[in-house]
This record gives sequence, structure tokens and C-alpha cells, in this order.
Amino acid sequence: MSAANHATKRLVALHGWSATLLAILLYVVMLTGTIVVLDNELTDWSAGHTDRAPLFGPRTDQIVTRFAAQVPPEMHDHVFLSQGSNGTLSLFFGTDQPHPDGGTAQFGRGFLVNPQTGVLQSARAGFFSDVVSHRPERAFSHFLVDLHVQLHVPGRWGLYMTGILGVTMLVAAITGVLIHKHIIRDLFTTERPGARLVSFRDRHTLAGVWSLPFAVLLSFTGAFLSFAISLGLPVVALVAFGGDQDLAIATVLGEPTTTNATVAAMADLTTLFADATLRAGAPIGTTEIHDYGTAGAVVTTFHGIADGALIPTTLDYNGATGEFLDRRQIVGTEPSAGSVLASLMAPLHFGNFAGWWSRIIWVGLGAAMTYTIVTGMQLWLRRRENEPAWQHGARALSVVAWGLPLVIVITGHASLVALLTGDPEAVVPRVFIAGCLAVLAYGAFTLKQPLDSLNRMLGLATGIGLLLLPVTRLQTGGLSWGEALMWRGDSVLVIDVTCLALGLICLLAVRRKRAAQPAAAPAE
Repeated sequence: MSAANHATKRLVALHGWSATLLAILLYVVMLTGTIVVLDNELTDWSAGHTDRAPLFGPRTDQIVTRFAAQVPPEMHDHVFLSQGSNGTLSLFFGTDQPHPDGGTAQFGRGFLVNPQTGVLQSARAGFFSDVVSHRPERAFSHFLVDLHVQLHVPGRWGLYMTGILGVTMLVAAITGVLIHKHIIRDLFTTERPGARLVSFRDRHTLAGVWSLPFAVLLSFTGAFLSFAISLGLPVVALVAFGGDQDLAIATVLGEPTTTNATVAAMADLTTLFADATLRAGAPIGTTEIHDYGTAGAVVTTFHGIADGALIPTTLDYNGATGEFLDRRQIVGTEPSAGSVLASLMAPLHFGNFAGWWSRIIWVGLGAAMTYTIVTGMQLWLRRRENEPAWQHGARALSVVAWGLPLVIVITGHASLVALLTGDPEAVVPRVFIAGCLAVLAYGAFTLKQPLDSLNRMLGLATGIGLLLLPVTRLQTGGLSWGEALMWRGDSVLVIDVTCLALGLICLLAVRRKRAAQPAAAPAE
């Protein structure tokens, strides 16, 4: 073989392995993205209770006033009210202080209070991110969101990686539309029996064609969300604000600034919240109060998406008088097309704009895209199944394709058990990493076994793990189906039924593969 041919062969191998690695990372992002469409439902499912009492009820003003008097006045700069652990109202009073990791952050005191009785459940001091985000029932869903958004890579590097993956998928989706000669015909492809590879390709084509428009939408919005935070903001801050990112955020988002620091009594928050809920057409999720107890105080209420709307609502009120000021724009201070487009990015990416209907569609199309990624790589690798190097590539793909769902299921079990025995926020990432290492070790120790055997064992373990998830939830204090129906716990029923259905699908797929294996062997 000439030197030129040898170099070409090495370049082709490098190209193929880099594509395999990229496909594996894209699979991780797509699978976790499909799951985190049900982020809030997973949190309710993990919580073990369904509290339907209003978070911002008639005692809210009394509660905020009482705890505001217990903290130093300098901690009135920023007050945050949000959903706490186990149906409590979370209050945080803080002020800007240097953070050990660099920059400034809110440091203060946090309280968890029963919103109906006003009884204090717990109190903590520290930085906002450590105090307010401490919700054990969110440990599992929050970890999956982090894995989807930045592959559990700290800092901006994870956002860079997912942003690049989003751009790569966008290019692949657009070029797929342009080069596909029979896209309309393939929308109605039916599986042709008799030829294992042909029927496999038919399923891949059907899933890929139906999910192409969704792939364009999802990749564009995902890349925007990743790069807007990790790259866009630092560039704007560097060019226009001398590197001051805090000033850039305040200017771009139009955050209120204090115009009157004179001490003044606050308006009745209960009345203010009732008006905000009526005006927005949706319940309040969180509330932020700037400069509590001054004449220039501003109360900002953040709402969910109202019925018939596509984007959430944010309202500003004068904290001293209770007067409505304006609807907050996500970009700038005035309504604009750019602000509307930026507001649409998150709802369109996560599919939470039309209740259960949009979530179901997003989960289905996300699953189709995930299937397309795996089957596309399998088809590509099957053309090279006689090459020893690419046999390792096929095994690596199988380890990830079956191993990641298995590890996620194991992590789900661990998070439920940790709600009783420890701190889920510390346990979940450790179990996930340990599970990944165990699956990789199993793949390495079974190198001499057939690939079908590896797939069968990992698929069997995943199916059994999924079927047992509702059992673990129930045994760790979760609601029974009867209690869930009584308290309108839709999330508990949906996640449980989904786990049972997926578990059965995994077991049936393993059984079907095993039954078809002897018949397929002579054809190969």
C-alpha cells in the first residue's frame, strides 16, 4: 500500500471515529432531552406527595413581613419567594457579596415556611444557589436537566459542547431535507418483511423523515439557548460594557434600579399577588422583590404559561403602592419582535406551551429522533462489520445506547432511596458516574462475547429496572394510585405508566431479538 493510500485510510478512520463520538454525545443529549420534557412531572413523581394548596395564599404578606423583620436591613436588597421542598414556601433575603468561585452572588438567609400556617420548617444561611436550590425531590430531574443542557460539564464548557451539537444537528437536518429525493413518499414507508437489513432501514427512514422538521426546530432553539448564555452574553459584555456581565444583564433585561431608597411600608402582597394572577391568567411561580421596604421597591412576579398562550408572563409592580407598572420583556424594556422570539425559544425547545398535548408530542418526536441517531449509526457500522476496528465501534455504540438508559434508571432508584436515607443531591451524581463506569467495565469484560449477547443483557436489565421503578417509589413513601387519583396527582400516574410501558417494550424487544436470532444467522 502506498503512503498516500495509507494516509487516506487513516484519515477516513479518524473521520469515522470522530463521527461516532459525535453521534454518541448527540444521543446522550437527545435521550435526556426527551426525558426532561417531563421535568416538572418527574419532580412531583419523586416528591411522595401532591400538595394542591396555593403557594401564595392569604397569609403570604404576614409571613414575608415577619421574616423580613428577623434579618438585617442590608439583606432586603433582594427577596425571593418560590416553591420550597415538600410544598413549603421558600423565602430568601440577600445582598450582593463576592463569591469564592469569582464574581458576585446573592448571600443571605433562607427560610422554608408552611404557606397555610406560617410555621417555620427550616432555616439556612449561604449563597442563593446553595440555599434556594436545595430541594431533595428535584435532585433526579435537576441532574437530568444538567446532563441535557451541559453534559454535566462545569462552567461554560458544557454549554459550548451542547451548542456545537445543536449546530451539528441543525446542519444535518437541513441538508437531510435538501438531499432527500422522496421525502413525501417516505413519510408513509411501511416495513418490508423478509430482509432484516432492509426492514431495519425502513424503520430508520420512517422515524427520521417524520422527525426532520422537529429536528430543525429543536436544534436551532437548543443552539440558541446554549450559545446565548455561554457566548452571546460575554461577547456583549466585553464589547459594550467593558467586560461587566452584571451590568450587561441589567441593561439587556431591563432590571429595575432603585429610584427612591427612602424607608417605606410595603403594599399588601396578598392583594398584589391576587391581581397579578388575574392579570397574567396563570398562577405565580416565583416572585422577586428589589429593595424591600423602600419607596422604590419593585415586585416582579413570574408566571407560567396561560391557557392559549405560548410564552410565560412576567409582571412588575410598585412595591410601596401596589400599583401595576408593566409587563417585563425578556429583552429590553419595550415590546419588540426580538423579545417575543427570544421568549419563544425555551417553550418551543422544551414543549411546555400547551400542557399535556405538547409534552406528549415532544416526547414522541424526541424518541423518534433518538431512535434515528442510534439506527443511523448502526446502519453505518453494519457496512463495516467485517473490519475489526469498527467492531469495537459497534460495541461502543451498543454500550452507550443500552447503558445510558440503564444507568438513568438505576440513578432514579437511588434518588428515591436517598430521599429517606441521605442527601439525593449528593447521591445522584455519584450513582450515575459509578453506574457509567460499571457499564463500561461490563462492556470491556465481555469483549469476546457476541454483540447480541451484550445488547440482550443490557436491555433485559433496563426493562426490569423500569418495571421496578414504581415499586421503589411506592416503598419509599410515594403516593398509591388511589391517593394520586384522589389528589389529582396526574404526574404520578403518567410517570408510573410510562415506566411500566417502556419496561415491557424493552423486554419484548429483547425477546423478539432472541427469537429472530437463529433465523437470521444463516442469512448473514
